[in-house]
Amino acid sequence: MTSTIQAVAFDKDGVTFDSERIYAEALLQTLAELPQPPADLAAVVAACSGLSCAATAALLQEKLGAAVDTEAFFQRWFAHRDAIIASRGVPFMPGAAALVEALYAAGYPLALVTADDLDNVLADFQRCPQPELLQRFSVVITADDVARTKPDPEPYQRAAAYLGVAPEAMLVLEDSDVGAQAALAAGCPVFLLAADRQPAPHIASAVRRIIHHHDAVREVLL
Repeated sequence: MTSTIQAVAFDKDGVTFDSERIYAEALLQTLAELPQPPADLAAVVAACSGLSCAATAALLQEKLGAAVDTEAFFQRWFAHRDAIIASRGVPFMPGAAALVEALYAAGYPLALVTADDLDNVLADFQRCPQPELLQRFSVVITADDVARTKPDPEPYQRAAAYLGVAPEAMLVLEDSDVGAQAALAAGCPVFLLAADRQPAPHIASAVRRIIHHHDAVREVLL
């Protein structure tokens, strides 16, 4: 596999930053504060994993009903998120920073591909332990750059085109089924980081490998 991989694309939340659990914790808290919270809180939180803000808003509106002001809900959600970040910071996933540096040093072109918007990407790097790590990525593809974000293949197609490689030569590191679906649809090989969850069977069978730590990527590519 090493000889066929020419570039590597990282998802942001849950792959580069250990932020997915922060968003999930803040969302769970916000849902629980509703006058009539949904019975399946954990299921709603899980369904939002990997979605863009617009897709999350649509899903929450569907789950919570028209009586819930989605804009006000997001404001409360992000206020809880910011409070958590203020107390804990935004750490990298274990091994992520070292992997980025090692791949960069080995000459692999790197992409950061996220369903988040650019402002949040920049904010995450500004408050992380190594903000200079952003410079290791040749391209950053956000929701602002595409007409259709994950699970559509467009973000990963754009990343591969910018890096000048065929999609099948760009290894994608994802943690969500939504993100893996986007990468697979683009024709990219996928390593799915599933440290504490079980991916959907059709995703698990389609990805190249399910990994539990970034060191698994080092073992293959370095």
